[in-house]
Amino acid sequence: MSINIDLGVWNSIFAVPSKVVDEGLKFSDGVKLKVLLFVLRNAGSSFDESEISKATGVNVTDIPEALDYWVSMGVFNRIENTFTPAKNNEEFVPAPQTSAQTEQTPQPVQTVLQPQQTVPQPVQAVREPVKQETEQSPKENAEEPQKHFTATRPQKPDFVFTAQRLAVDEELKMLVDETQTTLGKVLSNSDIATLLMLKDTCGLPLDVIFMLIHYCVSIDKGNIRTIENIGIQWANDGVYSLEAADNKIEQIQKTTANFSVVSKAFGLKNVGSPTKKQLEYGDKWISEWKFSPEMLREAYERCVDTKGTMNLRYIDGILKRWHAGNVHTIDELNKYEKSVNKPSQKQASSYDISEFEKINLLEDFK
Repeated sequence: MSINIDLGVWNSIFAVPSKVVDEGLKFSDGVKLKVLLFVLRNAGSSFDESEISKATGVNVTDIPEALDYWVSMGVFNRIENTFTPAKNNEEFVPAPQTSAQTEQTPQPVQTVLQPQQTVPQPVQAVREPVKQETEQSPKENAEEPQKHFTATRPQKPDFVFTAQRLAVDEELKMLVDETQTTLGKVLSNSDIATLLMLKDTCGLPLDVIFMLIHYCVSIDKGNIRTIENIGIQWANDGVYSLEAADNKIEQIQKTTANFSVVSKAFGLKNVGSPTKKQLEYGDKWISEWKFSPEMLREAYERCVDTKGTMNLRYIDGILKRWHAGNVHTIDELNKYEKSVNKPSQKQASSYDISEFEKINLLEDFK
């Protein structure tokens, strides 16, 4: 008697380790899962990155990262380009931290998944973010445990090191959970690497990072890119306490408000994000020189009448001359111009304020 059991699609199945769901799923993405499923489905076969890319639609350059992620999560062991299942009793323990980060070198050659064998286990290299080092005396180190970060753009840790740290660093786990809750999204491995960079390389305390994230959300810029840029700037400025962070936010809000007054006086709309130079002009004209919106408008109109367009440097030259002459209101400006144009003052009668302002601009280029 012939017995045939037809299970349909279940006739062809393959196993997915529970570890993938229990530990690796939360911080993986579609790319990593696609690569994993293809590799598990084709266990025992030989294939390369181009075949994986063709079957999954994943970019070839992203495949080594995905494979190494599952190695870091303890799903596979890797010896050169051969991947074997990790033993159930194997536990990942990261190596001691070093002060330098080795470059990751993808190996776009044949990838072979073999059944579990008894083979020597390779020692995994742990790659760590570059830490900024400064030379300080022992006394200075004791007084200032937080080093001032001075690099303009620190290097983020790679995905393998990030995954390793996430597995053992409770503070990083808490930071990731809080950020995901605040931003309302699941963070990618790159996003987590940014948080790790702000925490370790830049040296920002957790409470300062939390304040930074909530501030970015409050100004409708709750994205990792903005958090990274502002966080690096805070580190450069030595913002390592809640008090310093609060003062920094107050300063930013004041600067933003100053430029809002300037843009309104000039009749500007949809200015987007002002540049650093524009913000500096706003702070100088309003907070330092104490000019009113009316005076800003007067300087703007004189600039447009002379130049045919708005030129912040030219406007700054006009306001600089008025400030030097202690002229800060329209009435004071009218009196000032009448006094310098009196007929009895021969030299002043030929005075042309526009020409004088142009001459003043030359001083700004010195």
